[in-house]
Amino acid sequence: GALDRATDLLQESLRHARSVDDPLIAATSLEALAWIASDRDDVRRACVLMGAAEARGQAAGSSSILFPNLATYHEACERRAQETLGTREFEKARAQGGAMSFAAAAAFGLEEDPPSLVDRVASVLTKREQQVAELVAEGLTNSAIAGRLMISRRTAQGHVEHILTKLGFTSRAQIARWVGAGAGPS
Repeated sequence: GALDRATDLLQESLRHARSVDDPLIAATSLEALAWIASDRDDVRRACVLMGAAEARGQAAGSSSILFPNLATYHEACERRAQETLGTREFEKARAQGGAMSFAAAAAFGLEEDPPSLVDRVASVLTKREQQVAELVAEGLTNSAIAGRLMISRRTAQGHVEHILTKLGFTSRAQIARWVGAGAGPS
């Protein structure tokens, strides 16, 4: 029940994990922070944290839940998030966390500003997604992007959704600002 104290200790653990590049300890810290976020009714944050924890656990060749008796907390958090957000938003938030780099996941868990966009995108977007980001910045609709790149409108929409998820954005305007600020693909 001491959520503030638990958060402080988990964030301290996460800072240490980041300083020694330990994805397994980061995974367990992020996972427990997700449970706390859920208890605080911030289920979207909980989903992002679970996705980040899962990715860090996989990077370590493990799970984000080291002790089987703690799986019930994970399951309860996941169930609550799906019921609150719905499956589509749940999966989208979880994918956002899963796409984060170690540095971005740690910053998110620590409630710090994320690493610079240049750092985040260098290896995150595919070449096609970089092209789509540039066209979004030009103000093109999904249909116009599809016409320009000779792909289907649904494929263009999929690329935009992937860009939003990978960069942790929620709007096309953020993509445009990102590209316009020189952080985007060149």
